[in-house]
Amino acid sequence: MSVHPLARHDGWRRYQEPLWAALDRVVADEETWPLARWAAALEEAGGDPAGRPAPPTADARAAAALVRYVTERLRLQNLAEDLFRLDRVRARREAGTPPRGSVEDLAARLAAAAPDPAAWPALRGRLVLTSHPTESTRRTVLQHVRRIADQVRRIPRGPVERARYEAAVREAVRVLWRTPNQRPRRPAVGDEIELGLVYVRDTLFDALADVLDALEAVLGSRGLQAPAWGVDSWIGGDRDGHPGVDAAVTLHALVRHHQVARELWLGVLERLEAVVSAGAGRIHDPDAVRRWVALMGARFPEQAALLAHRYPLEPLRQAVGLIRARLVATEVAATPTGVWAGAGSGYGRAEEFVADLEQLARHWDPDPARRPAELHRAVRQAHVFGFHLVALDVRQHARVHRQALVELAAGAAADLPPDDLLRAAAGWLAEPPAWRPATPVTRDLRATLEVLARYQARWGPAGAHRYLVSMAHHPVDLLAPLVLARAVDPALTFDVVPVFETLADLDGAVDVLERAWAVGPWREHLAARGGYQEVMLGFSDSTKDAGPFAATWGIYRAQRAIARWARGHGLAAGFFHGRGGALGRGGGPTSYAVRAQPPECRTLPLRLTQQGEVLSQKFLLPELGWRSLELMITAQVEAVLDPSDLPDPEAEAVTDGLARRAYHAWRELVEDPGFWEYFLAVTPIREMTALNWGSRPAWREHFRWEDLRAIPWVFAWTQNRLLLPAWYGAGTALAMALEDPALLRSLRRYVRAWPYWTTLVHNLQLALARVDLRVAAWYQDLAPAALRDRFWPRLLEEHRRLAAALAALTGQEGPLAHQPSLSATITWRHPRVAPLHALQVAWLERYRRHPDPDALAVLAGTMEGIAVGVRNTG
Repeated sequence: MSVHPLARHDGWRRYQEPLWAALDRVVADEETWPLARWAAALEEAGGDPAGRPAPPTADARAAAALVRYVTERLRLQNLAEDLFRLDRVRARREAGTPPRGSVEDLAARLAAAAPDPAAWPALRGRLVLTSHPTESTRRTVLQHVRRIADQVRRIPRGPVERARYEAAVREAVRVLWRTPNQRPRRPAVGDEIELGLVYVRDTLFDALADVLDALEAVLGSRGLQAPAWGVDSWIGGDRDGHPGVDAAVTLHALVRHHQVARELWLGVLERLEAVVSAGAGRIHDPDAVRRWVALMGARFPEQAALLAHRYPLEPLRQAVGLIRARLVATEVAATPTGVWAGAGSGYGRAEEFVADLEQLARHWDPDPARRPAELHRAVRQAHVFGFHLVALDVRQHARVHRQALVELAAGAAADLPPDDLLRAAAGWLAEPPAWRPATPVTRDLRATLEVLARYQARWGPAGAHRYLVSMAHHPVDLLAPLVLARAVDPALTFDVVPVFETLADLDGAVDVLERAWAVGPWREHLAARGGYQEVMLGFSDSTKDAGPFAATWGIYRAQRAIARWARGHGLAAGFFHGRGGALGRGGGPTSYAVRAQPPECRTLPLRLTQQGEVLSQKFLLPELGWRSLELMITAQVEAVLDPSDLPDPEAEAVTDGLARRAYHAWRELVEDPGFWEYFLAVTPIREMTALNWGSRPAWREHFRWEDLRAIPWVFAWTQNRLLLPAWYGAGTALAMALEDPALLRSLRRYVRAWPYWTTLVHNLQLALARVDLRVAAWYQDLAPAALRDRFWPRLLEEHRRLAAALAALTGQEGPLAHQPSLSATITWRHPRVAPLHALQVAWLERYRRHPDPDALAVLAGTMEGIAVGVRNTG
C-alpha cells in the first residue's frame, strides 16, 4: 500500500527530484569536471567513521566548482522542503485538521477557553528587520530561487505541457547556475536597505494585512480585540560600532521607506480604480460623494475633468483617481541635509491619506463585510504602513552619548562620576547648553538628531520614534539622548529604549530604571509618552557572555522583574527581543519564544528582530511569509490563553540554581587561557573576514574574544558543526537530575507545563540534532595536539551529559524524536553537507600553510555552502 506524499517525512522529494535532475543536466552541459561523481564519492566516503574523505582535486577552480555544485543542490533542497511544508499546511487546512499555530487552530482554542471580552487585553507587536552579516546569499540569487519556486509549483497537464514545464525549470536553474553566488565586494548599508525593502514590498505589505484580517475575523466573532502589528527596521539606523552608518545613510533609509511606500500605494490605487466601479445609484450617500469629488477636483482640475469624462457614471473611480493624483503630488525626497519638501498640493501627513481611503470604503458600503477584498485590505494596509512603510530605529552606544555630554558642558563634565553626570544631565534637560561637537562621531550624532528632527517636522514621529542605547549601564545613559535631542531641537521626540545585553546588565536592569525614575525630568518624559517604557533584551551578547541556559534564564528574570517594576509605578512596559536566527543567539521557533515569556509579560507590547537569513527563510515566498506571520501572531494570542500555574517559587528557585551551575561551566570554558587559541584553530573565524556578506565589522575594537561580535562567534561554531554556543553548560546543569530522582520528576513537570522549560528543552534538542560530532572531529586536526587533547574531550563529555539528561527529561531516545519530520530532514542533511566540511578542512590546512587568493575563494564558497546546508550562519 503506497503512502501519500504529504504523509511521508521525505515528501519534499516530489520537488527535490526534478530540481536536482535539472541541476545535473545543466551542470553536465556547462562544466567539464565530473562534479556529480565527485560529490557522490565524497558523500559516500564521508560516511566512514575512520576519517574524513580526501578532496578529489587539488585544483582551486575545480574545487570551487565542486563546492558550488554541492551548495546549489542544498539550496534547491531548502526550496523543496519549504514548498512541501506549504503543501502540508494547505492540505491540513483543507482536510479540517488545521496545523499547529494556525488561525483555525486558534479558533478551536478560543471556543474551548471562552475568554471574557471585558478582560481581553489590547495586544501589540512588531517585526523588526535587521541586516547583520548572517545572510550569506546574494539578493540576485534569492530572487532567482523565488522564480524557480514559481516555476516548479506549476502542475503540468499532458505530455506537451510536461515538456514545457521541465524545460522552464531547467532553464530557471541554468540562470541560477550561471549567476555568481559570491559578492564581488562587501555590501554597503544601502544594499542592505534595499534587500530589507524587498521582503516588505514582495511579502509583508500584503501578508501582514491579510493575517491580521484573518485574526480579526476569528477574534471579532467572540467580541475580542485582534492584535495590532506593524513592521520596523534597524537597517540604516543601527550605528553601534558600525562605521558605515552615518546621518546620510539614516536619511537615505527614511527617504527609501517613503519612496517604496508611495510606489506600493500607487499600485494599490491602480487596482482599486479598476474595482470600485459601482454606479452612483449603488453607493452610499452619492450626494456626499459628489461633494467630496468636487472638493478634491478643485486641487487637480485637469485630472478631475479627465476622470469625469472617463467615468461619468462611477464617482468612486473618480475619487480614487484624485486620491492618486494627490499622492503623486506628495514629494518624498529630501535634500542632503534632510530638508523635506512641504505638502503643497500633496498630502501633508499619512493620516489624511488614511482618512480618504476610509471615506472611500464607507461610500462603497458602510458594512465592511460587503466591501471588495482589495478595498478592505487597502484600509488595513494604510493603518499598518502609512507613508513611512517601516519605522526606523536608531541605535548608538552609550559611551558616544557620554562623550557628547562632556562636549555639552564644554569639557567641565569630563571627570564627573556617572552619578554627578546624571544630576547635571537632569538640569540640562530643561535648558541644555549649546552643543558644539568636537569629534567625528559626535558630529555625526548631532547630524543624525538633526535628520530625525527635520523628518518629524515634515512627517510626524510615526516613521522614526525609537532611540536605542546599547550597553546602558547607568541611568545617565537613558537621559543622555534626551538632553542631546533637546540641544538640537526641543520638538524632537522619541522613546528612549535601553538595551540590556550582558548578564550583569540584565540583573541590574530594574536598578537602572528605578534610579532614572527618581529623576523628575525623566518621569515627565515617560508621562508625556503615556507612561510607556520599552526595554530591549539582547540575546546575542548575553549568550556569548553567560552561555545559552544562563542567558535565557537571565532574560526571563529581567523581563519579569521589569514588568513588575513598571506595574508598581503605574507604567506600561514593552519588550524588544533581540533574537538572532541561530540557536546560540536566542534563535529557535519564534512561536515557542513568544509563548515562553513570563506570565506577567504576555499581554505587553512585543517587538521581535528578524535577522539575516531568517528573513529569506520566512519571507522570500509570500505564502511562507503568511505562515510565518500566522505562527508568531497567533502565538501571542495563545500565550494569553495559557492556563499554566507555573512558575511557582520552588520552580524558579530550582531553575535559578541550575542556571548558575550552567553559567559557571560556561565561564570556566571561555576563560580558560588556551581557549582563544583553540577557537581560532578549530573554526574558520579568521578566514571569514574575507567574506563579503554583511557591511558591519566582525570586531568592535580589537582582535580578541571580548570584542568579537556575537554573530561571527556563533557563525564560526556553526561552520564546524559543533554549535557550541547553543548548548554548552546546559549539560553540566541538567546532569544533576540524573543523580536526584526528585529533581528529575520536577524537571519533567516543568517541561510539560511551563513554556519556558518546554522551549529551553526543545531548543537544546534542536541544537544536539544539528550537531555533527563526526564532522566536528575533522576540525580538531586543525589545532595543535596539546590544545586538541585539552579541549576536545571536555566538549565531548559535556555533549554526552546533555544528551543523557535530555533523554531522561523527555523519555525520548534521541533529540526531536517527537518531531519525526524535522528529525528526518536534519538527519538526511548531515551526509549531504559533509562534503563541504571535508573540502573546507582541507583548504583551511592549505590556506594556513600558504595563503593565496584561490584557496580563499574556495573557502568563501564552502562557508556559504555550509550556511545554506544547515540553514543557519550566525
